[in-house]
Amino acid sequence: MVQPITSSSPAPATLKTTSLLFLSFIGLSLTAYLGLTVSFDFPDILRRDPKDILFAFQQQETAIRFFYSLFAFAHCVFIAAVLALYKGLSPAQSPLLIITTAGGVLYGLAQAAGFLRWPFLMPFLVDIATAADIPLAQRRLAFFILEAFHRYIGVAIGEYLSFLGFSLWLIGLSVLLQPLFPTQKIFRFLWVGAGFMVFLYSFEQFGGVFTPLAPLLLLSHGLAYGVILALAWHFWSWKKQQSCARPLPVSLRVAISLFCAALIVPGFL
Repeated sequence: MVQPITSSSPAPATLKTTSLLFLSFIGLSLTAYLGLTVSFDFPDILRRDPKDILFAFQQQETAIRFFYSLFAFAHCVFIAAVLALYKGLSPAQSPLLIITTAGGVLYGLAQAAGFLRWPFLMPFLVDIATAADIPLAQRRLAFFILEAFHRYIGVAIGEYLSFLGFSLWLIGLSVLLQPLFPTQKIFRFLWVGAGFMVFLYSFEQFGGVFTPLAPLLLLSHGLAYGVILALAWHFWSWKKQQSCARPLPVSLRVAISLFCAALIVPGFL
């Protein structure tokens, strides 16, 4: 278990860097998400026929490529935050810290890999599928390639594998940082709950009996983003001689609660 943060473990400057990276990740990823929702009917478009996906992509190609690139960059920022936090907690010498960090890096890499197929592969497939001088068999092949990449890079890696890594990072970090939050039981409960729901949702990709798990995507990520915001505040306000986290101010609790509700509720309306 991680040792409590003291004046020598770690430096407050490291925590502030982690805080800024977490806040940047949330800002960038939400900007990308909202942009794709408006321009591409994301994420519902991903469940449609490949022809519909290619047509929708062609209509707003420039915006979609930009926002998917932004999504990928946001998760690279998340990797940087995970590594910065590892550096800050490394004096604890915990094997669980290494495993937890690996989960966070896996999440960021898998998400980025899934998103980057859109700005690089999709324009190529659109050109093939819409060109009048290309044989019908080759155009059909473009739809086949799209579906293959969607199932492997998008679903298997970008969703299933990445969410397993994210759940590992959330749950592992909640254990590692438990000594720092001895009085905040509700916060730790929501923390573990978010990680467990992410883990359950990862099986939704298999369909069938797992299909009812779909609502957990919004619930888990809404809570996870709220937890990351709370961590960002704790790390930013950490003092050099501080050994455990202070309770969140009431105003900040309300703000984070409203933020989580804004992410979760619209998806159920």
